[in-house]
Amino acid sequence: MPDSDAKVVGVLVAYNTDGEVIVRTARRLAPQMLRLLVMDNSDPDHEQVSKSLAAAAIDNVEHISCGGNVGIASAQNKGIARAVQLGAEYVLFLDDDSSFPEHGVGGLVRRLKEECKLFPETAGVGPEIVDHRTGQALVAVWEGSRIRPGKVSQATEVAYLVSSGALIDVEAFEKFGLFKGDYFIDHVDKEWGLRVGLNGGRLVVTSDVTMAHQLGDMPTRTRSGNVRYTHGSATRDYYLTRNAVFLMRDLNLPAAKYIDLIRLLGESSLRKILGRGRTPAQRRAVLLGLGDGIRNRRGPRPS
Repeated sequence: MPDSDAKVVGVLVAYNTDGEVIVRTARRLAPQMLRLLVMDNSDPDHEQVSKSLAAAAIDNVEHISCGGNVGIASAQNKGIARAVQLGAEYVLFLDDDSSFPEHGVGGLVRRLKEECKLFPETAGVGPEIVDHRTGQALVAVWEGSRIRPGKVSQATEVAYLVSSGALIDVEAFEKFGLFKGDYFIDHVDKEWGLRVGLNGGRLVVTSDVTMAHQLGDMPTRTRSGNVRYTHGSATRDYYLTRNAVFLMRDLNLPAAKYIDLIRLLGESSLRKILGRGRTPAQRRAVLLGLGDGIRNRRGPRPS
């Protein structure tokens, strides 16, 4: 039985994932909700996800093929539409390897209901996500004009929620809109969360529920002691750079807060172009991302 009487539908996006990984995650999470939707972005010749789920025959798990890689944002939007058809009150977003605690869904629902009583503008809640390699909580809060990692109290208001583990009131999508499909991947959750805040909504992270998550490929520490998460993928470098430009195009932030996005783009791009250990392909991807961001070229990366 689900953890609460609330109608929670999970939306998990898979992309060429090992079928057994999906099955383990589904078995762990599906019992906590009304239904778990596995949105399959896999390439047409990758059938591990569909075959493994069919063989496992897990109750209340629904496999939905996206017909190829449509990007995480579009897959999530398709999942939201299906969740609405199922009568969902809340949508829980998950990764294919999300390590969600037992009864964690019920804990999030209770916290969101409590926050909505105090602050009716609350649109969603996320768990305290901790990178298991560094022990750092992945919580983004506004400190003046900058977004910085924050400490989690019982309920901490945040600038945006990391999509993995985020529980969103389904009515928020009617009020604030869906995810931007033309971002394809990267900065999708950041853009939506900042958009919610700009339009009077509120998002919180709760210490009631903790979830392990791995951000990026290689965490390193800067001279100042901060943790920096990087990717070794030229494709990800393209989207991270291009979509950072789109954030500045699409969000009407106050001038002081807009500066933080410029700083983020500048530091990230310069580090990726000039930093050690970057491959020529990664440097080209960053430059291409900058160019396409300036030209407002959206959707999947050109082949």
